[in-house]
Order: sequence, then C-alpha cells, then structure tokens
Amino acid sequence: MEDKPKFAFVGNSHMAFWALNVYFPQWECLNYGAPGEGLAYVESFHEDTSDCQVVIQFGSNDIYQLNEENTDDYVERYVKAVLAVPKVKTYLFCIFPRNDYDDYSTAVNKFIRMLNEKIVAKLTGTGIIYLDVFDQLLKNGRLNPELTIDDLHLNGKGYRILS
Repeated sequence: MEDKPKFAFVGNSHMAFWALNVYFPQWECLNYGAPGEGLAYVESFHEDTSDCQVVIQFGSNDIYQLNEENTDDYVERYVKAVLAVPKVKTYLFCIFPRNDYDDYSTAVNKFIRMLNEKIVAKLTGTGIIYLDVFDQLLKNGRLNPELTIDDLHLNGKGYRILS
C-alpha cells in the first residue's frame, strides 16, 4: 500500500473550518487551524510537521492591530514565523480579503493587498510557494458575497477556489 502525501494546514479559522478530508481525500491531512488566531499563534507553533508539506494562511485577525508605522515590522515577523514552521515544503496563501462594514467600504482590502505585496517581496529566495487567490476572492473590491457565509469566512464555493 502506497503512503499518502502528508500535509499540515496551519493558521486561523480559514484553515480550521476547511473540510480537508472532502477536498483532499488523496492526502493525509493534519489540521492545525485555530479560529481567531494570527501571527502570535504561528510564531509559537510547536507541532512537529517536519515530515509534511505545510499549507499556511493567517493574517486577517491581525489587521486591526496594524497601521503605517508597524506594518514593516509585522511583515518581517510574518515571514520569519512562516519560515520557522517545520516542513518538507511550504505553501503560503495570501491574507484573504474581508468585508467589515455595511457601507461597502473597500479600504480594509486595499490595506490587505498592500500587506500581501510586502509579504511577497520578502519571500524572494525562500523557496516558499505563494498562493495568491486574493483577486479570485474579490468582487468590486470586497470579498465576493457568493463565496462567504458571514463576510469573513468562506463557504464551499470559496473553499473550491482554494482547492
């Protein structure tokens, strides 16, 4: 019997709520997603995933602690935390868009796009495979309402884009 490829999913609720056995029955999947978590969780991640390909996604829960003055420090810590997770190979999803206001504001997603661009710039030469689905999740500058259950978390249609 052939061994299934082993994948560990690390990050926030987007990882925690992903029905991995449905989308990836051909893999052995370990889910280390933790709802409400962000950078501090990934920085303190201590599971042995050294025999896994690791899929990481986080950042949306950190947004409101960030501003122009601390963004560069956050990006440095973000990339350092991702690199520190034990792995065979790392796949890093972008920070996903979200909808926070009923007035159809797109400001938070413009900020997230800028953060993603800074993160990508720091990944050069790291060997990390960056999975940029940001624009696929957007519609008119906001998280596409057809892909979300609550303007933040993805529904099945949203997870199909990730898969």
